Amino acid sequence: MQKTNDEDNLAPNEDGLLFACLLDGKGGAKPVGWSEVDNWNSKKPPLWVHLDRSSPAARDWLRTRSGLTQPTVEAILSEESRPRVFRGKRGYVAIIRALNQNEGADNEDMVALRIWCDGQRLITVRQRQLFVPRQIFKDLTEETDGPHQIPGVFCQLIDRVVRQMSNTISSYEDELDTLELKAGSDGSSSINRELADLRRRIIEFRRYISPQREALGHLLAEPPGWFGDEHRPLVREAADRQQRYLEKLDEARERTVIVKDDLMNRLNQQMNHNMYVISVIAAIFLPLSFVTGLLGINVGGMPGVENSAAFWVTCALLVALLVGEVWIFRKLKWF
Repeated sequence: MQKTNDEDNLAPNEDGLLFACLLDGKGGAKPVGWSEVDNWNSKKPPLWVHLDRSSPAARDWLRTRSGLTQPTVEAILSEESRPRVFRGKRGYVAIIRALNQNEGADNEDMVALRIWCDGQRLITVRQRQLFVPRQIFKDLTEETDGPHQIPGVFCQLIDRVVRQMSNTISSYEDELDTLELKAGSDGSSSINRELADLRRRIIEFRRYISPQREALGHLLAEPPGWFGDEHRPLVREAADRQQRYLEKLDEARERTVIVKDDLMNRLNQQMNHNMYVISVIAAIFLPLSFVTGLLGINVGGMPGVENSAAFWVTCALLVALLVGEVWIFRKLKWF
């Protein structure tokens, strides 16, 4: 796997290890490498290890040297990325979905972040670049203003992943507002296509993040024993925020249907009006066409054939007929 992003460059010489650090309990952390990771024990400062799932070295470490049970390792390395939280034999496993903020990626192209934690050691695994772990790592190592303990890192990972979604949902709402304005002034079929595409993206995005609500709810219902009093409110707020985002997506999806229906109603009204105008014009000219067609038959006995004024008399009668029709249509309120 070619490494070209800043996250990967945090540990360019450590195959599979994107970064690792020992927390100092004061909001800072010391970056470490594979040797410190392999020699870590519970008597040492809390450890956070962030791995590249696609790396054979990282997968081998998880299977043979991490100390995790085989079912836990298989869950972390599985291709299945549906959000869920469950208690393992030696710690908690959380699989959550985050926005893919890499260049050229779509908002609906989610990235799975796999987390294992026992309160003293935190292992995170990702397949593609994620900005949230790197941001927290920089808070710890550069700003020295990060979480003091591993449970804080665990909760911040979840909280920031959920917070990321705010901008995407706002962009959907802004796009929908723009389409509503365009639909009010322009009834083109292109707006209908844009609405259908927006609705598809909203549904797809909601489908990806919807299971995350249940996962966070399960974490709140059965919190780990190493959760402190300050950690539950953070996860509860993340779960509430996730619920609000889902409600906003539902609202936006319904708005697309309403705007589309309104647009279709306007198009139908315009079409009906055009057909009405055409029908009125046809009704006006139908008697005139009948008279002119009748007088145009080429058989003997036609009146006025020998009269030079017959043409003008006929024109006057046609005009009178036209005026009479317009008067009748006005009385009937067809105009």
